[in-house]
Amino acid sequence: MIGAETVRRLFALRAVAPFDRLEDAELLLIARHARRRDFEPGRVVAAAGTVAETLFVTVEGGALAAGAAAPTVFDAPGLLFGLATPADIAAGPEGLGALVIAKPHVFTIARECPEFVVGLREFARP
Repeated sequence: MIGAETVRRLFALRAVAPFDRLEDAELLLIARHARRRDFEPGRVVAAAGTVAETLFVTVEGGALAAGAAAPTVFDAPGLLFGLATPADIAAGPEGLGALVIAKPHVFTIARECPEFVVGLREFARP
C-alpha cells in the first residue's frame, strides 16, 4: 500500500524538472526515498566548501546562493562529481521546504531511472 505522504512527495516531484521526465513508477521509487525538510529563512542548508551528501528539491519557498536564487534542484555537482559547494546555500526570505534524497538513494535511483541522470546533469553544469 502506498501511504498518503509518499503520494504527496510523488506529486511534488512531478512538478519539478528533471523529475517531470519520469514515469509514475520511477517517481514512486524516488518518493519513497525522499524526506521533507523545512528550513527557516536565512538558515544555511549547504555550507560553502562542503561536498553534498543529499540532493535538495525545492517544493516551497526558495534558497539563495551568493545572493542569487539557487536552482530548484541542488547540490547535484557535489553528489555526482564530489565538487564542493562554492558558496553557502541558505533558505530564502520565505524559508525553504525541500525534499531531500540521501546520496546512496540518488545512486540507486540513477541505476533504476537512467533518464533521471540525464536530466540531473543539467543541474550539475558549472
